[in-house]
Amino acid sequence: MTHSLPSRRGRTLKLYLVDGAPSGVITAELGISSVRAAFASRTALPELIRREEATRTGVYLLAGPDPDLPGRQLVYVGEGDQVKTRLAAHDADEAKEFFTRAVLIVSKDENLTKAHGRYLEGRIIAAIRKAGRAKLVNGTEPPFRGLPEPEIADMERVLDEIEILLPVLGFDILRPAGQEAGAPSRANASESVAAPVNADPDALFTFTESGADAKAREASDEFVVLAGSLAKRQEVKSCGEGLKRRRAQLIADGVLLPSEDPKFLRFAADTAFDSPSGAAGVVYGGNVSGNRYWKHAATSQTYGEWRKRRIGDGGGV
Repeated sequence: MTHSLPSRRGRTLKLYLVDGAPSGVITAELGISSVRAAFASRTALPELIRREEATRTGVYLLAGPDPDLPGRQLVYVGEGDQVKTRLAAHDADEAKEFFTRAVLIVSKDENLTKAHGRYLEGRIIAAIRKAGRAKLVNGTEPPFRGLPEPEIADMERVLDEIEILLPVLGFDILRPAGQEAGAPSRANASESVAAPVNADPDALFTFTESGADAKAREASDEFVVLAGSLAKRQEVKSCGEGLKRRRAQLIADGVLLPSEDPKFLRFAADTAFDSPSGAAGVVYGGNVSGNRYWKHAATSQTYGEWRKRRIGDGGGV
């Protein structure tokens, strides 16, 4: 049996290596687009600051690895009338030593105002908080409400473009679990976590080892444990330190909550993992093979067997 995923329109993306090398400044824009992104590693930040884009009003993101949780990013979001002034200040700020790369987003026609920048900053911060893919360095700040309704609509279209550009430049931090960047079903920041989209209806799996009761889907490029799934509270003795930190962080973030049964924790939101084994480890409380212990909901095949069948029949599409 084959299944077709929802079709998406293609987009043209223009990447420009300013000095001909991927380690230098890179600009990116969608084919017919109102915004341009400019990216640089921290070592190339002086070249980015000298760019004409950095003299405009815009928003920017600073990112670097989180030393407390491998694989997670620390992110700071800001805005400015002249972005270069803010970037230079952050580069000299000891509190911002964490960041290793920066991206700024400006209007190609220079139509962004300070109010637009503040609105986009607030919306990006809210999206990062909801997605839970990175830890924000920003303090708490109420969303900016000082735009008329037509301009809010314009900025939401700009945000759609930003959501597509940022993952291309390594800032995949805005989308909810299992959702494509820039998907039409993107929920507003005030809404609950969106269910995975672009999920193959054939790709539903269960994990029931040692009393756990979890469900997951392959969606987009991720393995997503679904809200309501139950994970073991007690970790096995051989549980690795990295896995312990991941589970502790999910508890601290309110993603894993106490359940009615004290032996288990409940997933409060759909939660994305890089692999079935990563998801299985959190559910089981120890390192375990996702290929063996996730079972296809309809056929009871292991995930590994299901993958072999998918590859054998050309991916099922």
